[in-house]
Amino acid sequence: MPLTPLPADNTKRYKLIYTVEEDSHSMTARCSSSQTDANAITYFADLFAPMEDALGSNVTWANLEVALEGSNVFNVVGGWTPLVGGSDPVNEVDQPRSLCFSGRTTGGRKTKVFVYGVTSAFATPDSYAQDPLTTASFEGFQGLLNSQSDFWLGIDGIKPTWYFRLTVKPNDHWVDARR
Repeated sequence: MPLTPLPADNTKRYKLIYTVEEDSHSMTARCSSSQTDANAITYFADLFAPMEDALGSNVTWANLEVALEGSNVFNVVGGWTPLVGGSDPVNEVDQPRSLCFSGRTTGGRKTKVFVYGVTSAFATPDSYAQDPLTTASFEGFQGLLNSQSDFWLGIDGIKPTWYFRLTVKPNDHWVDARR
């Protein structure tokens, strides 16, 4: 039986706005209504820590925004300090590459988090490939998706089980202008 569609504003959401060179991306975390801006700032900063050395020096986690449950209006969260990747820059050829962490809630809903801006030193497959999470920084990121309480929820408001793998896509869909 198919799942009933749920509205995008079904849960409170925090959206991290980040850039890779001039390209802007966002990473959205669904959470319980009781989550505070201070917790969200801490959780995103904690996610940055294991990824810092894997992200290019031209990657900036620039801003954090929040939309309350029932609203599609995102407002800037005060107190966010921009974070910059710590390794070699991401070359233009690698800017369309994405890493996708996926999971599923007990309600049957799929959930995904995409990350762009991984340094060009990371070996990219020629085509879509699954990585069994053998890289420590990616293991740390996935572990935090699982452990951050009442955060990174599915659209149904249920905490998913995040799979111990990631999908590497060397040329993701957003990059029409770069192909």
